[in-house]
Amino acid sequence: MPTIKEIAKLAGVSRGTVDRVVNGRPGVKPETEARIRALMEEMGYRPDQAGQMLAARKKKLRIAFLIVHGPEFVFFLDILHAARDKAAELRELGVMVDFYLIRQFDAPYLRRTLREVEESCPDGIAALPLRTRPFLEFMERMNGRGVPTVFFNIDEDFAERLCYVGCDYVQSGRVAAGLCALCAGGRGRVGVATHDGSNSPSFTARMGGFTRELHDRYPGVALAAGGSPAVFRGEDYAQVEAMIRDDPLLSALYIVNLGDFNICRAARRAARGRELAIITNDLIPAQREMLNDGTISATVSQQPEVQGALPLQILYDLLVFGTAPRRDAFFTNLDIVISQNTERQILLCKDSS
Repeated sequence: MPTIKEIAKLAGVSRGTVDRVVNGRPGVKPETEARIRALMEEMGYRPDQAGQMLAARKKKLRIAFLIVHGPEFVFFLDILHAARDKAAELRELGVMVDFYLIRQFDAPYLRRTLREVEESCPDGIAALPLRTRPFLEFMERMNGRGVPTVFFNIDEDFAERLCYVGCDYVQSGRVAAGLCALCAGGRGRVGVATHDGSNSPSFTARMGGFTRELHDRYPGVALAAGGSPAVFRGEDYAQVEAMIRDDPLLSALYIVNLGDFNICRAARRAARGRELAIITNDLIPAQREMLNDGTISATVSQQPEVQGALPLQILYDLLVFGTAPRRDAFFTNLDIVISQNTERQILLCKDSS
């Protein structure tokens, strides 16, 4: 659905000029008005939508955006930046977005933060769901009040939500399996590593897709250590280093959850010049650097810019126009990034935000 800002840009006029045409106010040249109305018709903009937008401004709608924040959550910065850009657009349409950056996970802190959200009386919520008692209780209260919530990045079934925007983690694991098999030439062994023995929903889903894909499509590729992931914690990379050092047939390593990104350099050093493909997930500045210097072979990105912006757009469409999302889940694209297209990914992120 087009916005006044978009029509104004295409018409080469101010938003105020478009607003005057939409609401039938004088002061616009006939030829300018004709051009604006032609664009409105072409783009599907209707006066009744304008009325609804005006009503939304008077209502002063509020959306709460909940996301984790901190040095260990670097990936989520791209989501946050995109959400803030989208919030700036919605502010011009009369909708305020309040950001809540969750820095701790202890129950007292979470309850205080979620109580702040509740006291702001949001009309909608975009949230990274947390599998904690305080968050579950918060969602029960919000659902009881009929406040629509969109989950992003992780989908959870412990609470009712409007829809999900984020990665299809099973498919992400399948893509990683295909990359490992391709790098291994369809034979040999591939290893799996993960941070802190993670049993997160994303890890479980990715591992399920990864192992099934190798089993079903690549019979010449075997999982090292029987498929058990090598676990690293902090700067203790001993299990990963031993897997690489002790298995001469290991030709690819899939690092599912990175945690400390230095694991990639530690794995490359452990290979001691031997050919070893290292496949990761996501794409932050540290990974772009490692792609460019050959530390990482490829990574599977999941469009953080979409995860930040789309939940807010979905809630806006619902609250202002009563338009429910068309799907239960909006899966982001799984972009395969190698050294040759890191710059293109940077440009895409800037364009999308």
